[in-house]
Amino acid sequence: MARKRYNIGQKLKLLDEFETLRQQGYSRRKAAASLGVQPIQIRKWTHNRPVMQQCPRKKKSICKGRLSALKHLEQPLIGWCLDQRAEGIPVTYALLQIRAGQLDEEFRQRPEKSQYHMIRALCRANEIVLRCVTHQSQRRPQDVADEALEFLVVERPIVGAPGVNLDVVLNMDQTPVFLSMQPKRTLNLRGETTVNGRKTSNSTNRVTASLAVSASGLKLKPMLIFKGTPNGHIARRELPALPQRNELVMVCQEAAWQDDNNMAKWIDLCLVPYLQEYGQGAAAILYLDAFTAHFSASTKAKLETQGVQLRAIPPGCTGLVQPIDVGVGKPFKDRVRQKWIEWMMRQDAEAPVMTNASRADCAAWVAESWRNLPQSILKNSWRKSGFSWFPADVVDSEDADAEIADVDFADAEDAEVADVPDVAVADAAE
Repeated sequence: MARKRYNIGQKLKLLDEFETLRQQGYSRRKAAASLGVQPIQIRKWTHNRPVMQQCPRKKKSICKGRLSALKHLEQPLIGWCLDQRAEGIPVTYALLQIRAGQLDEEFRQRPEKSQYHMIRALCRANEIVLRCVTHQSQRRPQDVADEALEFLVVERPIVGAPGVNLDVVLNMDQTPVFLSMQPKRTLNLRGETTVNGRKTSNSTNRVTASLAVSASGLKLKPMLIFKGTPNGHIARRELPALPQRNELVMVCQEAAWQDDNNMAKWIDLCLVPYLQEYGQGAAAILYLDAFTAHFSASTKAKLETQGVQLRAIPPGCTGLVQPIDVGVGKPFKDRVRQKWIEWMMRQDAEAPVMTNASRADCAAWVAESWRNLPQSILKNSWRKSGFSWFPADVVDSEDADAEIADVDFADAEDAEVADVPDVAVADAAE
């Protein structure tokens, strides 16, 4: 039997499968053989199971290894790091090195490379790793979370009020789509001091995509805003000739950005046709972030004419309670990036200068990615952003507040949506 080393998660899974086989009448030896392990391994893992359940699943051993040389600084260093992160302040290995040097003269005298490896080992032993920032705000995370929860206290009863048609509870936001998406990391031989990478001639060119979804999981027609004169050659001749003209609304703006004129076009060409098809006379609710063009006088007037109730998402809270940001943007961009990778595979690697994709390519990527985005992702984006509604038999607003407070914004991807009581819209306004 080939030798293989399992991590703790795999060992626990094998133990569960072993117990299932034993319940089916397998002997210990036969059950172990069918799983490809030795009976002595099963006995050892069973004995260590309580300890393994307390360990990270990716570790391969329950042994903690040798004691850290910074054991005497573990509590103040890790405590300081967690306090800084609680305030939203970024912390790096270099900052921890400086902090450790302030606390210990002996550590400060060590070589810099030795300091780095000691700090890194200490962090890994305490399950602290480098992560990409997924939500940025100028304010403290707890302040933003508190404001997001206050927003949900008001909005969740409105969304869940009797007679509300979830097909017309909408959220719209803009996201950039770049015509060149070269990765910042690449495979390369170990030890080389310089890692070269080619980029396209106009690697910063981008298109703005205005995406909108409903609380029931329906998608509105996307709008793509290309860089160009609003009434120029691109807008009048090139874009109307693209094959995706029926799936997308395509316009131009000097900076490829959303402005008042493009908001009016989005309302006329994306929102109004959608409401005519799915509105059925129900009052629509549109959630937008605090971007200037979203709440301009012309936008408000146009939405009011269509009978759309405009609701504002608090500044700094979009990464927590805006469905497009929480659950739609990343899977959409992942699909667009995959299309770009497939396009790159077809390009000539011998070309002296790499060029960007065309507007036709970008329109095709966006149309296909949006078309293939599953409805389950759209529904989950509303759940993960905290929108839900209350059971009709609970009317106590204090209970509603308590249930909403259970929503955890520490990690938006893992946030669970609590069931919260049904409160009348009038009560919510009070």
